[in-house]
Amino acid sequence: MMKNTKTNSNLPESMQHMITPQYEQIVNEIENIYHHPDIGLITIARWLNLSIMAPNKKISILLIGNHSAGKSSLVNWYIEDNVQRTGVAIETQGVSIITSGKRRESLMGPATMRLFPYLNALGNIPGLLNYLTTEISSSKQKKFPLVSFIDTPGLVDGTMAYPFDVDQAILWLGDYADLIFVLFDPIGQALCKRTLTLVEQLNKLNPEKMHYYLAKADEAGSDRDRHRVLMQIVQNLCRQPEISKTNFDMPTIYLPDLAKETRCTNQIHEVCSTIDHAVFSGVQKSLNTLNNDCKRLEQCINERLVLHEKVKVKHRSWSIKLSIVQFISLLLVILSSILLLRRYLETSHLKISTFLDESSTSWQINSTLNSIDDFLFYPAYSLLFLTIFINGVIFFIGRFIKNRQKDVLNDREKKMFVAFKHHIEANVSVKQKNLYESFLAEAID
Repeated sequence: MMKNTKTNSNLPESMQHMITPQYEQIVNEIENIYHHPDIGLITIARWLNLSIMAPNKKISILLIGNHSAGKSSLVNWYIEDNVQRTGVAIETQGVSIITSGKRRESLMGPATMRLFPYLNALGNIPGLLNYLTTEISSSKQKKFPLVSFIDTPGLVDGTMAYPFDVDQAILWLGDYADLIFVLFDPIGQALCKRTLTLVEQLNKLNPEKMHYYLAKADEAGSDRDRHRVLMQIVQNLCRQPEISKTNFDMPTIYLPDLAKETRCTNQIHEVCSTIDHAVFSGVQKSLNTLNNDCKRLEQCINERLVLHEKVKVKHRSWSIKLSIVQFISLLLVILSSILLLRRYLETSHLKISTFLDESSTSWQINSTLNSIDDFLFYPAYSLLFLTIFINGVIFFIGRFIKNRQKDVLNDREKKMFVAFKHHIEANVSVKQKNLYESFLAEAID
């Protein structure tokens, strides 16, 4: 393992100032906001039937290049831990993800898929799962706690057979990764057709992610030899139509602790600078994603609550109208029943009028009922029964409709949604603003 003091001494002072755990604290807070089991944003979204995903805690850097281009060596140097095997032989035969963790561990394909659910689509590539691994290192050097490297097999031409479709895997990972580092070595000189083809396709799809480096620049010989190598690499790249349309730099880099005696300028600090800027942008994107998700959830909750109140008012209006109809229907049923009873008594030779005094109020009521009976139902008894039946049906239909009316939210859900809204407004939004202020203060200071 390399000494920390020696490695950091190769970085500019301004970059050493950027090496801080503050960004890690910010992304950890964001992750906790999303994944809290009770009031996390993902839990709230699930109640709202929305689909949101927490922003990636770490940026991903895809490393591609010729066989023995120094990809694994660059990873070991950056994290200051020898997690990747290096050598002249093809050491990396599969896709290896190098990430930071609590202790040194190695994970196989299925465990890697569970650790990185974003990579589930890779499982559709036949044979890849058996050659997918994760190397976990406890290193905290540079920005490694916020970075995951994706090391890919060295690319060669000829009859070399890979156990899976390397081209398809690299193209998919290129879409997923935040940065793509293309490493060329002075010996290979970027003459590998497979490398050139893949670089062209990646540059066409993700030009903003592409970064090119001449690795092992200390092995390129004299300054004249190194310039010739660079010219040959650039010429081969520019023969690819998609690459020739873009401008690109190719810093010369080599590992300072393994370097041979050379006058070549080592620009490996640009690798660190590129990663630092990507981490900076990644934290900023995470904060913006948190802000947008908060607004989206808050808007959805407000829409649910407003819809609930509108439906509640509509149901109340329908309930009043149904109550009036039911009341009228009930009165008609009662009136029809009284008239039916009178008709029965009249036909039974029990004249009600014989028991009443003509000057009494009861006699007047009976006379009124006779008039109504004669006007509405005389002499059709079936019409009287039909009136009772129809009014009864109206009454029970009204009761059925009232019972079937349901609000958008029940009392428990409404109370819970109000609590969610309060939590987002009073806690999450405030914390997001504080995190943003902390982020800006760290950047400015």
